[in-house]
Amino acid sequence: MTLVDDLVAECRVAGVELCTGVETEQESGLVIRATGGIPDRPTWAVSGVHDVVDVLDGSADPRGEVLVVDGTGFHEATSVAELLAERGCAVEVVAAAMVVGQDLGLTLHRPMFRRRAAALGIRCTPDTVVLAATRTSAGRVAVTLLHHPTGREHTREVDAVVVATPPRPRVGPNRIGDALAPRRVGAAIADAERLVAEIDTSAVGAPGNSTPVGLDGR
Repeated sequence: MTLVDDLVAECRVAGVELCTGVETEQESGLVIRATGGIPDRPTWAVSGVHDVVDVLDGSADPRGEVLVVDGTGFHEATSVAELLAERGCAVEVVAAAMVVGQDLGLTLHRPMFRRRAAALGIRCTPDTVVLAATRTSAGRVAVTLLHHPTGREHTREVDAVVVATPPRPRVGPNRIGDALAPRRVGAAIADAERLVAEIDTSAVGAPGNSTPVGLDGR
């Protein structure tokens, strides 16, 4: 069972109604914004550069040679790299860190990813940042890469680029998780617990914690 499966099961036990794929037309009563953040497109992005969210929700369908930029060190880049490789793409993952997926679990997730990546033919290139990108006359994306330990630059032509970067927060009150600031699921759950506790204490007139939700939930 995954974390999401477990949370869904707990919601159903508690009698929570779950509605997905719908837009909120009007807000009444208490509204907590747990919608995630807004994909933050890099300043160097051109046509053919997609956010990882675009690939996962199906609005982008990269094919051929794909460069994945790991800007978070977590599951976003490694997961989409595996997905694209399984679809038949030739995938390379670049990261500014010393290792791709630097924040994956050292004893489980990272070794398993490296094993699956090797089996799928995914190339992992650490210590590398993107400086610029342009469209070529052939419709490909030419990406200028910097190997920052040595200062060497080179250009890599690919059919598409997928970026995994921290999202931008949304606006409005009662935000939790990425809607407030980039964070992981454990911190988002802690945000929700603090917010609900503050709502409960306010309802009975008891003094509550005045710390803004999320300030220490990174």
